[in-house]
Amino acid sequence: MNYTIYSKLPKIRTDIALMKHVHGEDEYILMYDPLRYSRAPMILALHAIKLLDCLQREVSVTCEEIADIAYEGQVDAEAILDVIAQMSDRCFLFDEVYHDTKSVMDQAFRESTIRDPFCLGTVYPEQRDSIISMLDEYKKSISVRTTSQLSGIIIPHVELAEGKQVYASVLRALEASEAPELVVLFATSHYGGEGRFIFTEKDFVTPLGTTKTDKAFVEHVFDKAMLPLTKDDSQHRYDHSIELVLLLLQYTYGSSSFSLLPILVNGMHDRFSFAEHPNDDGIDEIIRIIKEYCATINRRVLFVSSGDLSHIGRKFGDADQAQSLKPDITIHDQALMKALCDNDANAFFARIANTADHSRVCGCSPNYMLLQSMNSVQQAELLLYQWWDQPDTASAVSFCSIAYFEENS
Repeated sequence: MNYTIYSKLPKIRTDIALMKHVHGEDEYILMYDPLRYSRAPMILALHAIKLLDCLQREVSVTCEEIADIAYEGQVDAEAILDVIAQMSDRCFLFDEVYHDTKSVMDQAFRESTIRDPFCLGTVYPEQRDSIISMLDEYKKSISVRTTSQLSGIIIPHVELAEGKQVYASVLRALEASEAPELVVLFATSHYGGEGRFIFTEKDFVTPLGTTKTDKAFVEHVFDKAMLPLTKDDSQHRYDHSIELVLLLLQYTYGSSSFSLLPILVNGMHDRFSFAEHPNDDGIDEIIRIIKEYCATINRRVLFVSSGDLSHIGRKFGDADQAQSLKPDITIHDQALMKALCDNDANAFFARIANTADHSRVCGCSPNYMLLQSMNSVQQAELLLYQWWDQPDTASAVSFCSIAYFEENS
């Protein structure tokens, strides 16, 4: 884009991430794109926070106005323009460069038949043997379980290194259950998208192999659904919530031993005013179609939810630090986990809705769908509950693993 110091500037993208970057004794701002439309991150001086603040305002400003008002003439408008040009080139702004790049990348993904790994080399190793060794090591912290057939399981999707114990508990529960032939996986949609549910027919690839998506099942859902479902599956390219959970399933059962129904589920905040009976026609319809289809096929089905619990602290918009909020939020989490272990979808949803989701439970939608969809649950067990503390941002995330068994132990 050919901006000048007099151009009205576009806003910065709302999905861009910022973090503190330390080099020697100096501190900077690291700006990066979690969705990877940008080709590279940027490192900015701390005073650039004033510029970023101006780019978030509703009223567009110029480089000249930013120099005069935000920096009181201490930074030259041309220097600000140089930063703006770099931000535009790297797709950090809501401008033509970003929209064109996004359009091309999204279209390429829509035309692909596979979903390539997105977290490769960042959240988990690139090499198959390294992944297996890592998960082998995690598993050692939890004892082997006696055989118990799973109907469903709740698995978090925090970074693997931050949830070793919980992930170990998941792996032990999975390996003690006979391998499924079909996995119905409800997962948090972190980046929105059109509609409540986002399906895809793409096969999922990780270094552990390729897991086929059950295309016949996806087609059946679209054929039977009376309410419209989006065909735009571009959110699947960059959302990590299915990929991390799938890695554990592939590790345990083998990538080709089961097929997958992958569903990203958007938030249900619009149903909070109906807390006691949150289903609308669209939710009811998807639950009915999935349950009826699973009942007619002669295959072992495992229902999985990929979702975390509370997100608190400065990073997530709270005025208070996470450590001061944790005691009360832990009590809230415990009530949620009790409802989950009671297999009570309405009680789980109502506890979140009645607090207006004050702790930002990202597993609200997938956990609710899991509880509504499972059959043959005789017993539930809280495997582990854990916090991921993030002191650099005075924030924290809680998460848990819960197993649902077909028989009482």
